[in-house]
Formats: sequence, structure tokens, C-alpha cells
Amino acid sequence: MRVLLVTSRHPVPPWRGNQVRTTEWLSALADHDLHLVCPEAGRGITEAPPARVTTWRLPPVGRAIGLVRAAFSGRPLQEGLYDSAAARRTVAEVVLSRTPDVVVIQMVRCAWAAEAVRKVAPGVPIIFDAIDAMGLHFDRASRSASARPGVLLRSEGVRCRRRERWLSGAADITVAVSARDLAELSVPPDKGRVIPVAGRETAIRERGKSGPVVLLSGNLGYRPTVQSAVWFAREVWPRVLARVPEARWVLAGARPAAAIRRLSRLRGVEVHADVPDLGTFMCSARVAVAPMSGGSGVPMKVLEAMAAGVPAVVHPWAADGLAKDAASSVAVAGSADEWAEHVERLLSDDHAAGELGERGRRAWRRIYHPDVVARQIRDVISEASETQRSDV
Repeated sequence: MRVLLVTSRHPVPPWRGNQVRTTEWLSALADHDLHLVCPEAGRGITEAPPARVTTWRLPPVGRAIGLVRAAFSGRPLQEGLYDSAAARRTVAEVVLSRTPDVVVIQMVRCAWAAEAVRKVAPGVPIIFDAIDAMGLHFDRASRSASARPGVLLRSEGVRCRRRERWLSGAADITVAVSARDLAELSVPPDKGRVIPVAGRETAIRERGKSGPVVLLSGNLGYRPTVQSAVWFAREVWPRVLARVPEARWVLAGARPAAAIRRLSRLRGVEVHADVPDLGTFMCSARVAVAPMSGGSGVPMKVLEAMAAGVPAVVHPWAADGLAKDAASSVAVAGSADEWAEHVERLLSDDHAAGELGERGRRAWRRIYHPDVVARQIRDVISEASETQRSDV
């Protein structure tokens, strides 16, 4: 089957959640005639994705023009960053030359691609892989922002929500990583599917005795992660140290923001930037934390901890993105005192930590394993292709 996948970022290297999602689609559909259309790779990136790839350029001037157009048209600024005549022309040319059986459009940032596809091939089935609901993401971010940024974030949330719902209506099937995100898109039950993001399994040989280590991993430049780490450092970490003086807090992942790097000045805190493999850090961790009170979808750091059998303490908002039958596989903490209590208990009680870690690993294998997710991706592609056959 010929499948065209349109994304807003080149998937290599897969540092961000949407790049991980793209990689999952590419891997799941490796046996299909797969064509990826995306912006050019960043400088110095030579690794090629496992698919035929056509790219377009995103020059600063083009981005500026797209932002202005989006601002005046009422479309998301997120979309304006990627919408250009060159991008639309590239998508249209690939559709006409490849005649795909199914087109997958990833995120509201690429809503313009649906218009380009419908213009040249109105009968081709479209799958909208929203990943996260960006309207929900920006609305949530606006609540913790100061007055002026809050207004801008709220406005972008309204724009994203309106455009996501338009794209859900234009698509034959809409996919999101959690039931919460799918509900936000207001998709009719017969057109909506939840396909979770797969947690990456870290190669862990043997977990050693490394002392009381707390781990926060993942994209350390992601705004909700940065904000939550700063909060954790101010409100929770001193409480943890008061209970477990020898505790260490390790932050390891990609693209750490300046605010994250500054945390290394604190007692017991280490920051490791752009680590090629989280295995070493997962091996040493006694507990993983995900204190994000914003964002949408399911934090990769939670899934990666579950996959490694590391017990995780998470904010209620982050936990709400998990599948219902995975909710009991993490410890949920809201207040700073609850956070300190859960972290201290898991650092000190090997039995409790082992039991929660194993519960998380079982849930990950059942719901989030790459093989499980790949099967769901292949199923939705097959379902969408049947839409085309029934229309012929």
C-alpha cells in the first residue's frame, strides 16, 4: 500500500515527542510503500529515515510571512510557521506523482497539507494524527503564565482548537495518543481512534546499588518540563533532602534549557545534556519523576520509566493522560508534601519501589509496547484504505 506521511519536523534525531511519533509510524509501516514529506533536516544531520523522503526548506523569511498570514486569517501561529507555497507545492507534487492510497497528516501544524491534498486528490483518505491536542496544550499553559503571555497563549489555544476540529472533520479518521486528547478534538466515535505513543525501552543490563537517585529524563527544553523542574527544585527537592540527605537528583536528556542547567548548582543535583543513551541513568535510578502540570498527551519520561521498571511519581495532570488500566501503575502526587512523601518512600522502601516498578512495566508491555502500537497503526491504515475502496 502507498502511504504518504506529512510531518512538521524531520524525524532525525528523535529528540522531541512528535519526532518519536513519526519514527513509530515509519517503523510500523516499513513493509508499505512509504513516502515522508517534511522540512529539511537540521545542519549536520546525515542520518536518513527509513523511508523515501521529500523535503522543503523553511527559511526565516518564509516563516515570518507564514506567521503574519496565520495571525490575520485566524489560523494557529503553529501552523503559520510551517505553511508556505513551497510546502503546499511539495505535498501536491508528491500526491500527484505517487498517488497514495492513504495520506497521514501529523499535528495541526500541518493542517494546510489537508487543503493541498484535497485540492489535487479529493478522494484520497486522510488520517489526522493529532498526537496531542494543541488547543488543550496552550490553554493549559495559559493558566500558569503571567498576564500578557497568558493572553497570547489563550488566543493560540482557541486558534488551535478551532483548526484541529476543522481538520478532524475533514479527515476520514482522527488519531490521538490519549482518550483525553481525542475528546478535546470533538471527534465522532466512529471516526476517532486512540493510538498511544510507544515508550522507548531502554537497554538495562542489571540494576545496581547506586544509592537514592531520583531521575527526570526526556526533552529538557520542553516548556512544561522546564517549568515543572524549576518548581520541583524550589518546593520538593529541599523536602526530599531533609528526609534523605544523601539523595541525588539527576536530570538527563536532550536540549536542556538554561533554567535546567542552572539547577546543577543546587546541592545533590546533576544535569546531563544530550545523552546518547538513557540506559546508564535508568540503571541507577531508584525513582523517576514527572511533575508536569501542563502539556498534553502522555509524557515520554513516564512511559520510559515504566518500560524500564523504574517506579514513577507523576503529577495528576500527567497521570490523567495514561490509559485507565495503567493509572495504578504510577504514584500520583499533587502538593509538595505529597511529592516528598512518595519520593522518600520509594527511595527508602525497596519492596514498595520494586512492586510499583513491576506494575508499571507490566502495564507498559500490555498497552505501550512498540509492537502493540505498531499493530494499531497498521490497523488504522488498513481501515482508512477501505474508506477509499468503498467510495470507488
